[in-house]
Amino acid sequence: MRVESFNKILITSLLLAGFVLFLIPQANASENSCIDCHKTLTPFIEEQKKFNQIRIQHLERQVTCSLECHEERVRSLATANYQQWSESLHALKGVTCEACHGGDPAQATKEKAHKNFRNNTDPESPVYYTNVPKTCGKCHSGELANFENSTHFKRLEALKLAPTCTTCHVPHTFTVMNPEDFRTVCGNCHSVYKKVAPYDIPLKAEDMLMKVNKLKFNIEMARQDIFWAKKNGTDVTQAEAYTDNALKTLGGLAPMWHEFNLTHFGDEIDSASKEVKKAEEMVKPSHTPTRTSVPKTPGFVGLTGIISLLAVMYLIRKK
Repeated sequence: MRVESFNKILITSLLLAGFVLFLIPQANASENSCIDCHKTLTPFIEEQKKFNQIRIQHLERQVTCSLECHEERVRSLATANYQQWSESLHALKGVTCEACHGGDPAQATKEKAHKNFRNNTDPESPVYYTNVPKTCGKCHSGELANFENSTHFKRLEALKLAPTCTTCHVPHTFTVMNPEDFRTVCGNCHSVYKKVAPYDIPLKAEDMLMKVNKLKFNIEMARQDIFWAKKNGTDVTQAEAYTDNALKTLGGLAPMWHEFNLTHFGDEIDSASKEVKKAEEMVKPSHTPTRTSVPKTPGFVGLTGIISLLAVMYLIRKK
């Protein structure tokens, strides 16, 4: 009887829940139609379809085609824009599609959401390559201000060959490059083959970014020494002022980088490094000796002197 009662209650609850869900409107399920739509789109665009078709043809002719051989190619081509965005800092900060592409994410239909939307090949599009700096600059104002002072921006404004934001920060992932990446990216233009001088820019850029990483490490080490010095009762006021100056300079390096003035950039790193060094000299723990020094025994000359002195004293005493 108890089982039958439980079954009746369960069936009644399910029917009631279904009835309630049926009455609730479903149109307002999303607050951002861009995200809801694009996360369901197939990642296989035309170029990706061609790549997949080649693989099928290989298999039909019994030609071995392992994904391991093309792993990097597959990964770069068969990854949807949504997936790339979802793993980016933009997604973490809540920066969604319309911030760059335009459109109306509050609309539920494609036609309404894409009203006044322009393709990225349209010069009026916010993501057309010459418009990208202004689009990114809506949020990254410091980077834009420095980029507008660069030779790159002047060439871009003149519609000449020049990098824009998405040249270094890949669209939808927007990752920050590692120092070693600059040989490839900067080398696409600054090379003897493309005849774009200076040819050593890729190596200089790599070196500058490595110096930035070293500066970060040195600041962290100085802050740790300051912490322990303060614990031991040492006055660390001036040392903290030095590290604060270095941190302030470090915070301004990222926007300044977009000016691509490596001489100025290097001077700022050197200035911050000197501040850290002064802080370290004030709080660096003194090294205590690890072993007790052994008393020195008299050498041959000293031993001869002692014997001579004893001989003289003996002779005087004998007389």
